[in-house]
Amino acid sequence: MRLPHGGFSLVELLVVVAILGLVAAAATPWLVRLGRRTRLRAAAAEIQSTLLAARMRAVKRNQPASVYVVPAGSGSAHEIDTIEAEPPSPTPTPNPVNRVLVAASTIRFVSLPPNQKITFDGNGRRLGPPPPTPGDIVVEGPVGGGATNQITIRTSLTGRVEVVTPAVWQ
Repeated sequence: MRLPHGGFSLVELLVVVAILGLVAAAATPWLVRLGRRTRLRAAAAEIQSTLLAARMRAVKRNQPASVYVVPAGSGSAHEIDTIEAEPPSPTPTPNPVNRVLVAASTIRFVSLPPNQKITFDGNGRRLGPPPPTPGDIVVEGPVGGGATNQITIRTSLTGRVEVVTPAVWQ
């Protein structure tokens, strides 16, 4: 008795390819949203780590350190600068000791603290903005169409920095 040759017919292969195409088409929007959320979370974590580094710098040197947020007007990147001791008023802002760039296509700033800065004292506590003004930086993403999500980077008076993500992602 002779066994038939194993293998698939052309029709069977076409059916499998069509099913794979339908699955890929259904999964693409989900994967795009997942990528946008990941970039938004990464940008928020970058801002959080910059704030924490400024706080540690203030404690180590026992003098104030500030983080300035400069939104990207027509540029391609937002600037997040760490500045050590504040100069007297007429003096221009000193060069940053640390500069982090965040792509403008990744996030948009919804709200920033007054003067676009958060300052820590030598004990690691938040000096500015003064209470009751919150030390929150709220970012939104994705930029350009579709559903948007907001993440808050909150700095308490004690200097604790936390990222607050939405309970339900869009």
